[in-house]
Amino acid sequence: MKKFLALIILFIGLYFAGRIGLVWNKPNSDSPDRVSFTIERGMTLEEISNLLEEKNLVRDAWVFKVFSKWHKLSSKFQAGEFVLQKNLTFAEVAEVLQTGKAKEVRITIPEGSTIAQIDEILAKKSLIQPGEFVKCTNFCDLGFRISSLEGYLFPSTYFVNPKSFSSKQFISRLYNTFQQQIAPLRIDLAESGRTLDEIVRMASMIEREANNEEEMPMISDVLWKRIREGIHLGVDATTRYELNDWKRPLYTEDFQRESPYNTRKNYGLPPTAISNPGLPAIKAAISPTKTEYYYYLHDLKGQVHFAKDHDGHVRNKQMYLQ
Repeated sequence: MKKFLALIILFIGLYFAGRIGLVWNKPNSDSPDRVSFTIERGMTLEEISNLLEEKNLVRDAWVFKVFSKWHKLSSKFQAGEFVLQKNLTFAEVAEVLQTGKAKEVRITIPEGSTIAQIDEILAKKSLIQPGEFVKCTNFCDLGFRISSLEGYLFPSTYFVNPKSFSSKQFISRLYNTFQQQIAPLRIDLAESGRTLDEIVRMASMIEREANNEEEMPMISDVLWKRIREGIHLGVDATTRYELNDWKRPLYTEDFQRESPYNTRKNYGLPPTAISNPGLPAIKAAISPTKTEYYYYLHDLKGQVHFAKDHDGHVRNKQMYLQ
């Protein structure tokens, strides 16, 4: 019986030794992909270990917990937001978790962000002083010429090193990403008969006017149709862009302003894009869905309602906005 118990203990010991040996000093994977995650204040070592395994940053949460206890690290891990590559060893992961800082931080630029809003995002991450990014879009020598960068800075998630961050380099990175994203659309763009700048300006309005991707091609058709037939666009978002205020209600006096961005008074596209659109909005601007509609509105729940004529639009207002 004693021999049997000893044998079981030996097998158990070998199992756990093997389990530990397989991952203790080896990279988690061959992938250099980055993963972002947050360690909340008060999380236990077990919770942190499970989170790392869930994010595919360690192969075995239990072994990482053993590793941390063995090296007396369990009380040294810091709360905070981290970005880690998947191909790190336990020691490398633990080193970052102890400092509370990662070499890179994640910057997410939502679709429809303006240059001013990107500036705010970067300032909140303490990467720049407020206004620095906006100033650079106007005055930095980027190595290329464009009348306005609004609309050409591709919204996505980026990873940056705070120590080497510069607005100039980040602008070039956003612009180059835009060029890469639209490259597969060049043929469709040429067949649309419109210039890239026209598409970008239209896509920037679609991004701000639509509540979801499904609406975008139909709103695109309404707006292109109104331009083609000499009807004011009447896009409230262009006025909001000029005011740089996307939250407060708009009033009658806001639409009486003499401004090239007032699409209730001026015909055609605004002079520049009014946001930096994502790929779905750009695709919708290039390839609208043909409809019989000339008007649309969103009700108080965000549901879109289209109308064929002004009378139908008025009825929609009475039905859905009162």
